[in-house]
Amino acid sequence: MKFMHLADLHIGKTILEQSLIEDQEYMLNQILKIIEEEKVEIVLIAGDIYDRIVPSSESVELLDSFLNNLIKGLKVKVFIISGNHDSKERLNFGSKIFENDGLYIQTTYDGKIRKVQLEDEFGKLNIYMMPFVKPVDVKQYFKKEIKSYDDAFKYIMENENINQKERNIILAHQFITNCGIEPEQCESETLIIGGTENIDVSYFDKFDYVALRTYTWTSKNWKR
Repeated sequence: MKFMHLADLHIGKTILEQSLIEDQEYMLNQILKIIEEEKVEIVLIAGDIYDRIVPSSESVELLDSFLNNLIKGLKVKVFIISGNHDSKERLNFGSKIFENDGLYIQTTYDGKIRKVQLEDEFGKLNIYMMPFVKPVDVKQYFKKEIKSYDDAFKYIMENENINQKERNIILAHQFITNCGIEPEQCESETLIIGGTENIDVSYFDKFDYVALRTYTWTSKNWKR
């Protein structure tokens, strides 16, 4: 299956009180063209769909139009998780109904990472949907001390049985660093981006593809 990975659409964003909604509409239309031209079958959207907890009506209408074109027009399956900018309740509204049309939305963690299993000519393809979580969202499921985001994700992954004989994709919206190696920083900097503490990339070793938010880190610098 051919898939496209998107993240951090931030629909409804404003800069210096200037709305970017027209620019975002243009961007999403270009994405639709690429999906059609490349015959993409699955779209993964790894969080921060909206720019604010309470999105504007224009933002909701734009997302609705984009998803309608994907699902009804292009017959693409869409997988969405919530990010730290999204309202879990608002984004999750109607999600059970939408699944009949191929739109999967996951905004909460309930002790297990949600898995959606697909199949093609190469066998099974498992898509794991891990929305943005804070330690407080995870504590109730484990009888262990959880002080940090890294602790939370460690126990989450230890609780999962990933079949590595099958193909596995995970969507996540955490802040990832590379095997405990810290980026260069001045005295006033901390390892936090957008208010989200870092977790170690090694927790994703069992997955064939990891669809993350748009912040990544190399050995020398941050890139977006």
